[in-house]
Amino acid sequence: MSNKNLIRFSRLQLAQLGREYMLCSQFNSRTGYAALRINHGDEAYKEVAIANWMGASPVYTRRMQKAMGFAGGADVATIFKGLQLECGFTHQYFDVHFEVTAPDSGRFWLKSCGPLLETEPRGADAVKVMCHDIEDPTFNATAVATNARARMVPVHRPPRVPADRVPHCEWTVFIDPEAEAVPEPEIAQVMSATELANVVIERVQGTEPGGLDDYCGALFEQLHLEQLSHAALAVVCRELAVQVHLLVTGLLYSVAQRYGDAAALAVGEFQMTGSSWVMSSRLSEWLGCKDTGIDGIIAVLDVHPAFQPSEYWSVELTRLSDERARIAILECPASAETLPYSWFALLARGMSGGLDGLVKGVDPRARILACEDRDLAWDIVIDEVSEVLEEPLAVQVAKGTVLYQTQLEDRIPLLQV
Repeated sequence: MSNKNLIRFSRLQLAQLGREYMLCSQFNSRTGYAALRINHGDEAYKEVAIANWMGASPVYTRRMQKAMGFAGGADVATIFKGLQLECGFTHQYFDVHFEVTAPDSGRFWLKSCGPLLETEPRGADAVKVMCHDIEDPTFNATAVATNARARMVPVHRPPRVPADRVPHCEWTVFIDPEAEAVPEPEIAQVMSATELANVVIERVQGTEPGGLDDYCGALFEQLHLEQLSHAALAVVCRELAVQVHLLVTGLLYSVAQRYGDAAALAVGEFQMTGSSWVMSSRLSEWLGCKDTGIDGIIAVLDVHPAFQPSEYWSVELTRLSDERARIAILECPASAETLPYSWFALLARGMSGGLDGLVKGVDPRARILACEDRDLAWDIVIDEVSEVLEEPLAVQVAKGTVLYQTQLEDRIPLLQV
């Protein structure tokens, strides 16, 4: 893979792809947290989810600020810009609006919140865990990346009263110069030391006119990816892929701290299997290569967030025949991580269920075989008469969500702005 491989797509395609990468992090949450509940109970979900987001969000927030030219600000607008470009507020799955009322104050409100619609059928207690116990510390951890004296306070939030209340929630954000500075979470410092957190993504020259090269100007009530330039979108997509993997690492690290490495890797394989399968299916539809065998699988592997950004992953894809291809992971920053909690760590230990899910999401006849003569290499084989087995539980979990039913819409007129 070339570090320029995404720039071959058009502005509209990159806007679409960026939203898909955001969705990937949401699928990771649904499958990873489901594995937590199954293996360790509901209380584990709350504790780990808080640590997970507190660890990753300050790191990727600072990265996106730098990538999109609004680093260095300490005001509310800077906080909001970061929220608009992070997978925690996946576009369209969350319908979020922002307003700055002064440099040190503002508000945001969710006309619709996908995770709330997922959680409400489980009852008020489950809603309170997500919207109170988890949001309070994690929202402030995200704000700390910009200003240690920033605070996010709810105006109202679920459980909804009345049950159909819209917007689903509203929050005020303000900076209090007299407030005690909130220290960066310890887990964020751990994440900051990874190869992933420090990977350098160079901006590549765009080939289409129009759009914003940076976000140093005024805040939009809603930012749509179509408003960004071709070059900016290529960077943003790769930064969103970094967010995907920071959240994976944060999750597995948090599980390992509480339950041990074996438990973390089990959660990770369940997560990778379910999320990669459904993302492969979505991306194969996007690329128009669903059920097209080896060539379709290669096309999806080339853009799948599991192996992006290419500055972090070095993946060699070789077509061997109409029914066979080989994927090999070469020496790269992903292979140099000293923190052994990642999807790479799974593959390095021979836990290839996630990779199998990735190829089956494109074509259910596909399977993978570890290469006997080469480390970190697998053959992808299409069996024409292979029996199609029942989908794994991780895939059933991913597909049984409101998230899976989400239909994304393009903002084509914004390409002309």
